[in-house]
Amino acid sequence: MKNEDTPERCGIVIRGVAMAIDSIVWFALFFVSTFLVAGVIGDIQTSGTTTNADLEGVPALVSLVLWMGFSIGYHALLEWRFGRTIGKAAVKIRATNSDGSSISLQSSVVRNVLRLVDFFPFFYVVGIVSLAVSDHSKRLGDRFADTIVVR
Repeated sequence: MKNEDTPERCGIVIRGVAMAIDSIVWFALFFVSTFLVAGVIGDIQTSGTTTNADLEGVPALVSLVLWMGFSIGYHALLEWRFGRTIGKAAVKIRATNSDGSSISLQSSVVRNVLRLVDFFPFFYVVGIVSLAVSDHSKRLGDRFADTIVVR
């Protein structure tokens, strides 16, 4: 029996919808990191109405690492300050400590750095499996940071 004051834990589907919405932000952050690196090294090409940044080698790796940092930072900072990202806000869910209190910056960073592991081998397979086998709807990041996602 559910206590009226106890928030409902979120499962795979609603979290997946929030993640899909947040992927739009990730896509924008990809362009920011790519064009930032391309701008620094002077590798932005424009022709007519198009602008292109074709990175290879070390600049591409730097852009990838920067993009991962921006993406983790996006999740970590918004969940720490507001309990939710844009995607979570759109579907009315939030990240909290397991006791329901607001998460600390440290917990938020831990749960979101482990998002990289949850993504393996592709499309959040590890995260989905860990949520599916968890009695408390927790992915790896939630387990290590002692957090939950609730309605």
